[in-house]
Amino acid sequence: MEARGLLLSILGCLSMAVLGFAFAHLTGSEAIFLDGVFSLVSFVMSVMMLVVSRIIRRDADRHFPFGYASFEPAFNVLQSMVILGVMLMALSSAVAALYQGGRTLDAGRAVIYASIASTGCLVVYLVLRRIAKRTGSSLIEVDAFAWMMDGVLSGVVLVAFTLVWLFGDALGGWLPFVDSWMVIAMVAVMLPVPVRILYRNLMEVLLAAPPIDIQRDIRRAFRDAMVDIPGENWSLSIGKTGRSVYLHARILLDEAHHNASIVQVDEWRELLTERMAKFVAEQEFDVVFTTDASYIG
Repeated sequence: MEARGLLLSILGCLSMAVLGFAFAHLTGSEAIFLDGVFSLVSFVMSVMMLVVSRIIRRDADRHFPFGYASFEPAFNVLQSMVILGVMLMALSSAVAALYQGGRTLDAGRAVIYASIASTGCLVVYLVLRRIAKRTGSSLIEVDAFAWMMDGVLSGVVLVAFTLVWLFGDALGGWLPFVDSWMVIAMVAVMLPVPVRILYRNLMEVLLAAPPIDIQRDIRRAFRDAMVDIPGENWSLSIGKTGRSVYLHARILLDEAHHNASIVQVDEWRELLTERMAKFVAEQEFDVVFTTDASYIG
């Protein structure tokens, strides 16, 4: 299902890019050109995402002993940086246009473009959002957001150019500046979102702890899993990379079980792994039993 979602995104991005560049040429609109560039960037990133989605399903090997899950947030970092770059370039171009007297444009054709583009983006966004919820794929989630952004761009263009088309004469000398101010407004509104995505995925690349609500759920589940295991105290380190969660548990055995056999310890470890299966796979869950309280930390 994830691959089908990415294929839909690839075809959609290519279609929107062609549409955007064609209408940007016809209308002379920088806002539509930005929309086309954004779609072209999304097309390239979607192709790369299809490759990444296959890589992260590989098993661990000697090159990546902890698996390929880190490729997912690493790619999302790259995609967020590209989106930010496109937005900042559009912003600088719009500011430069203001100082150069603005741009003339064909509002009627711009309305036709925005109607087609906003409808198409909304449809693809809704489909990808449903796939992201079913698969839990952060790749599809970020891609769905990119389509939402593209749809917002097209929607703003539609509303603004409809107003210009209907009431353009009332703007007088301000009319050439409408396109540039639209670009500036769109960038200002949407800029915080890719920054937030960049930060979240960069933290995952750096193996930072997941959000506090995820930590709380995992710690609660681990505490419940320890109910009949003779641990006097324990500590739990939590890391998240892509869709994989890594847990490292240190359990201080009570004095009565200091001489527990390796067979017994393995049974406890298997029991904990089974009870925590909702959060981690076996190879992502390390459990250490100790009699040294200083090791718990």
